[in-house]
Amino acid sequence: MPSPPQTLCGTVISAGKMMKAVKVRTTKQVFHSFLKKHFTVHQSHLVSDPNSSLRQGDVVRIAAGWRNSKHNIRHIVTEIVAPWGPPVEERPPIPKLEDLREQQRAKREKNTVRRAARRKGESGDGEGGEGDPTLKERHTRVIGGPEVVGGEERVVLENEMGN
Repeated sequence: MPSPPQTLCGTVISAGKMMKAVKVRTTKQVFHSFLKKHFTVHQSHLVSDPNSSLRQGDVVRIAAGWRNSKHNIRHIVTEIVAPWGPPVEERPPIPKLEDLREQQRAKREKNTVRRAARRKGESGDGEGGEGDPTLKERHTRVIGGPEVVGGEERVVLENEMGN
């Protein structure tokens, strides 16, 4: 069982511009040893919001999670601490962390099964394995007209996959 994730509290500063994602700003106090003074340091996080239930100005609690996309979305909303605008009851519900982990596990299992089937060459979803001619046709293109080589007429092909 994984350990409980680190939770942070922050304010939503950008919502509705990205699909299923918001930007949350968290703050913390840092002590400067030379000046002997505390300073406030801000840090922005891209946070996964699967149901688009957050609005700009909401105070939320976020937890560290897995990488969710290419754009460094590595945090998940766990709860709305103080809503801004419409009340929480009128918004779509925030999924529980356990539900999100179960969805991620199911998605990973489905990909593992599909990958194993593709390696064997017996794909059931029309993707094509190594023995499937449609896969080779997708990655091959004709680069010239017919050539006569040794009395035979051949078409020169280039394999785009590098094989």
